[in-house]
Amino acid sequence: MDRRTVFAFALIGLILILMPYYMQFFQGDTPPVEKSAPRQIEPPQITDTSPEPRPTQQSETQAPPIEDKSPASTSTFQARDIVIDAELYRAVISTRGGVITSWQLKSYFDGNGNWLELIPPNGAGLGATVASESLNGLEFTPDRDRLNIYGDTQDLIVFRAQSPRGPVEKRFRFQGNRYRIHVSVIAESLARDDKLGITWDGSLADTENKRGTSESFYEGVYEQIVTYMGGEVETWDTDRLQDKETPPSGQLTWIGVRNKYFLAAVIPDEGRYDLDLYGDNKIDPYGFSYRDFAFDMYADSGLNTINYSAYIGPISYDILRAQNRDLNGLERELDLDDFVDYGPYFVRSILKPVTILILKAFLAMHALVPNYGVVIILFSILVKVVVFPLTHKSLESTAKMQTLQPKIAELRERYASDQKKMNEAMMRLYREEKINPIGGCLPMLLQMPILFSLFSLFRGTIELRQAGFALWITDLSQPDTIPIGGFDLHLLPLLMGISMFIQQKMMMKDPKQAILVYIMPIFLTYIFWSMSSGLVFYYTLYNVLTLAQQIIMEKTKSMLGTS
Repeated sequence: MDRRTVFAFALIGLILILMPYYMQFFQGDTPPVEKSAPRQIEPPQITDTSPEPRPTQQSETQAPPIEDKSPASTSTFQARDIVIDAELYRAVISTRGGVITSWQLKSYFDGNGNWLELIPPNGAGLGATVASESLNGLEFTPDRDRLNIYGDTQDLIVFRAQSPRGPVEKRFRFQGNRYRIHVSVIAESLARDDKLGITWDGSLADTENKRGTSESFYEGVYEQIVTYMGGEVETWDTDRLQDKETPPSGQLTWIGVRNKYFLAAVIPDEGRYDLDLYGDNKIDPYGFSYRDFAFDMYADSGLNTINYSAYIGPISYDILRAQNRDLNGLERELDLDDFVDYGPYFVRSILKPVTILILKAFLAMHALVPNYGVVIILFSILVKVVVFPLTHKSLESTAKMQTLQPKIAELRERYASDQKKMNEAMMRLYREEKINPIGGCLPMLLQMPILFSLFSLFRGTIELRQAGFALWITDLSQPDTIPIGGFDLHLLPLLMGISMFIQQKMMMKDPKQAILVYIMPIFLTYIFWSMSSGLVFYYTLYNVLTLAQQIIMEKTKSMLGTS
């Protein structure tokens, strides 16, 4: 996760903790999971579940042939497209290099309603090298021209080519209802000191049509290479890759290139591998900037066969957890769900179990209520009920502290020249009134894992992608937009700011601090302005429910001894 997003988490957390106390603050009165060994089990009967497909008119437009980057590639043969029509996707493997040039998901759609393409123009997935020489320019001969496969059925396509260093064979095995495939690359005459390698050239396609638009400050940079080596997850964005860090090597579990919602990962058989990683910021023919990534994975010298799996599909928790079982029925803990946004890595061990629990509850609700907007309403009520005791304690403590302000001001005036006596007098006052000056801060701290997990959930979960609610909210993964005179108005952040203004207005007791009532809502409206409507909708509802709770407390202050 980039530094700006980490800063955003820290800033929002600080605001949420100090929000009930910032009046007093300005016055100065407030002091690794064990991995299981592979084991043979019964043949798998699992699928990579996905959203229900909706009718669409599929475009037959294919990605253009990949640009040949190999200096040795001077062949002028006419490349052919070999089509794999599976239940969940339609893939194309070019006879030039035996690389994937198209991978269209049938259950996810672009802005025009067509199957979503994950491979960009000139992209080349799952290429190969021998002794650092690319095979992507060679003509590979397939043993069939098309493959139609559905359900639990598995089938194989074999590509063969003659490289300068001998025969090469690439075997692709597919299962109809899974995004995962199995690949074997065999170089029969590999010399002892030569290395066989796997390559991925190009980032994933611009699936959200973001190229040419400025990124939201708090949207986060999801486009990156991610490695899981030696039990440690590392992210590699273009800035880090341009710093020329030494590429990792060792026990590799997987390596993948991702965007916000989708992933292409290579999962080799267990062993040691060397990696070369590439990343750069480029300009397309239309003048728009984009991030370009590539990686090479090398096996030990003299190994003439590499067996690996590849997952090309959505970043969905349940589907990624299902990848622990491969096409052969072997089970192995991969932790591929680490691609899910669990929050900053330095607190991930805390946030991950909370986020998983919240996600499962969220999806369970959607199984009963098909509209995700309604689910967010019900979910916000559920969360408010869960954290009600903590919020109640925090608001109660804040209300009691407000009643002490006249006495605190009197003590400050009396002991203005003696800081020690003033502090002693204040502590004596707190004891007499049975008030803990930080009593409302602890409940807020206990809520932080839930609030941060909700932030990550609503910001990055694929389930909200292209999910509409009502009226002008047509995509909960994007900012809500109402075009007015050439300006895109985001109404939800404004409603959130208004609800916060009313809440702060009720809390404000000191006229000297009236300006702060305006600063906080304006500041947070600015932060949330370009965030996803699902995220802003949730926090708006949460504010409204907190406001209702606050109104109830105002009416029962006498029962709490705070009138």
